[in-house]
Order: sequence, then C-alpha cells, then structure tokens
Amino acid sequence: MPLLMSAWPILVWVLLALVAVSALFFLAKGNRQAFLQLLALVACFLIGALLMEFMLFMAARMSRTGGVQGTPVLGDGTRQLLQTIANPRSIAAPPLSLAAVAAYSVPLAYLWLAVAWVLHLRGGGSKATPSKKKKPAKPRKA
Repeated sequence: MPLLMSAWPILVWVLLALVAVSALFFLAKGNRQAFLQLLALVACFLIGALLMEFMLFMAARMSRTGGVQGTPVLGDGTRQLLQTIANPRSIAAPPLSLAAVAAYSVPLAYLWLAVAWVLHLRGGGSKATPSKKKKPAKPRKA
C-alpha cells in the first residue's frame, strides 16, 4: 500500500497521457468505435467535474456566511476533483466517500482504456459497414 500511495500521482498523470495518446492514435487509424469509447471516458470525467462544480456552487449558496465561501468561482469544483483524484490519501478514504469514488475511478479508467485497446485490436480498424453485393440488373423486356 505505501508503494501504491507513493506512485499514485504518477499513475494519474500517466493515465491522462495514455488516454490522450490513445485517442489521437485511434483517430489517426480511423477506428471510430475505440475513439468513441475514449470519448465516453472523457464524458464521465466531465460529468463528474460538472457535478463537483454544482456541489461547490450549492454549498457556497447555502452557507450562511457572506465571506469568501459565499462567492463560488467557476473551476473550483474541477480543480478540487482533480486534486482529490491525484491525492494518494484518497485510496484509504472510507468507502463510498467522494475521495474513495475518485480514487476508484483511476483503476476503472485504466480498465476502460484496456477495453478500448482490445476493441481496437480485435476490430482491426474502421469497418463502417460490411460491403453489400450489387444485385444483378434485371434483363430488359423486349
């Protein structure tokens, strides 16, 4: 566990780099299915970031003090989500807490990336539709 906690930030940055490189590779090869898999992974992150933005905004609106916490800044939720994901202490967080869910998302994203590569290697490239044979032309009536 200490080895995993010390390597955690590197694993997170390597994941981001692998997703970016894989997406460019799939796009260059024309494999839309694997590319869409990676876009779905990015969409999951964006949904999480939007939820964090919403939660921070609502927490700031509901706070009774009119200080700094009363004025939410756009981007704080995304920054907090990234910090939570990259924080090694998130691994040891209580189950079903926000930090634990963020920490569990990293191995799941690696799994998702592996599935996208398996689909790419199994599919062998872009095959949009199977080739349809042309029907022979009907003979003309005399």
